[in-house]
Amino acid sequence: MNSVFTLTADDFVCAVIDTRYDVRVVGITDDNLGRVRAKFRDLYGDADFAVQGGEIYIKGNDSLFKPRYSDGDLVHVMKRLTAEDGCPWDRAQTHESIRINAVEEAYELCEAIDNRDVGNIEEEIGDLLLQAVLHSDIAERSEEFTRIDVIDALVRKLVTRHTHIFGDNKASDPESALKFWEAAKAVEKKASSTKEQISRIPESFPALLYAQKVLKKLTKAGLKNTADEISVEELFAAVCGAVKTGADLEVELTRRVRELAADFISGKVTETGGAE
Repeated sequence: MNSVFTLTADDFVCAVIDTRYDVRVVGITDDNLGRVRAKFRDLYGDADFAVQGGEIYIKGNDSLFKPRYSDGDLVHVMKRLTAEDGCPWDRAQTHESIRINAVEEAYELCEAIDNRDVGNIEEEIGDLLLQAVLHSDIAERSEEFTRIDVIDALVRKLVTRHTHIFGDNKASDPESALKFWEAAKAVEKKASSTKEQISRIPESFPALLYAQKVLKKLTKAGLKNTADEISVEELFAAVCGAVKTGADLEVELTRRVRELAADFISGKVTETGGAE
């Protein structure tokens, strides 16, 4: 490739580098050489480099077979797979056809984390990243949005919701930081009412997760929770009892929580404590 990107040593250490392109790093000194070398190894593997006059010139490698891949290679390979002469399976996918994949990969990542399996965590993060890249590619080919649009929206969200970092608010602990995040989110989503906030909780969540999130919103809005505290064993016993009735727990729990939310919002109930 003919394009050459020139960076200072400090920028090279911090930048996201596409190793398919030639890179020229300038301003290398004894003080920053160690950091430059570490970044070089991370990007290019065991390849070596020589510093001449405080500079190094790194030849790009756009091969699909090389010792070490970078961010640019991921996008490049995906575009190759979904090109007109690419992989028939990849080209045939839609947002809907691979919808469940993201859920499955997220659960597999959670299992790897629970098992403290670092190698598997690395792999599962990659599988989850693949879903984001493939969805972005599908959207770009359908002229819905691009990968850069996704990144732009994400970075914008991180900046505008961290008002205690990029604004005037101050947070001394995780709890206060979360409150500022939620407040900023409410402003962005224009979801000031409890009904609007609950409507944004996906009903496709697992029933227990959905129930927890909805109940948290309701109690914050004033619903009194008069239920007695129970142990995990008691909760398990309740599930076992429900199974005996033949109930579909996922469907029934979600339905019950939706009913409670609707009744609270309409003013029919002000407290909940379990079965009625």
